[in-house]
Amino acid sequence: MKAYHNDPAVKAKYEARFARHRAADDVIQGQGYDGGRGCFVGCTLQGYDHSRFPEELGWPEWLARLADTVFEGLPMEEAPQFGTDLLAAVNVGANLEAARVPFLVAVQQRNLARLEGNKEPYAKQCRVAIQGVIDYLSAGEQPVQREAAESARSAAESARSAARSAARSAAWSAAESARSAAESARSAAESAARSAAESAESQAQRDILLGILRTLGA
Repeated sequence: MKAYHNDPAVKAKYEARFARHRAADDVIQGQGYDGGRGCFVGCTLQGYDHSRFPEELGWPEWLARLADTVFEGLPMEEAPQFGTDLLAAVNVGANLEAARVPFLVAVQQRNLARLEGNKEPYAKQCRVAIQGVIDYLSAGEQPVQREAAESARSAAESARSAARSAARSAAWSAAESARSAAESARSAAESAARSAAESAESQAQRDILLGILRTLGA
């Protein structure tokens, strides 16, 4: 499958459609597609159905779902521009399946970086788990590498519970200074911290995804 079915006219069609929705201020978060307004997926297809991306745009469905998730996680004012940038970043005729592993590896490498300097016991388990995932993803179909990666994946599975703890810890770290404040303020502080952390992660994933896609088929 080739992006935009290897046809510049297909790319131009969907870029122009999305641009019209942006000009009408119809690109919004939290809504699939209704009354001419919707999210990235909705305004690209004029309907909310990820499974249509392979047929209409020549994109794998997983990329459409990832784009949807990133779009919804961005700060409200940045989401419409992401849609514009994403449609532009995909080169006509590119093999978009080639973006999947590099994206996943880059995200896991970010997770490793978050744990640098963390001396807690769970952090060591998490580093082993995350590195196991990276090794597994990077092994491809090479038998020797894949056997090693399978062992790493087993270690990752055993540490999955610890990894969840690490993720929560990272998401709430900005709220730690507020934990000594009044109990009535704690919930709001943690909620704000989680929201900020989630937005930052979506912004990072946006930049990773766009950077990878721009190199494919260029």
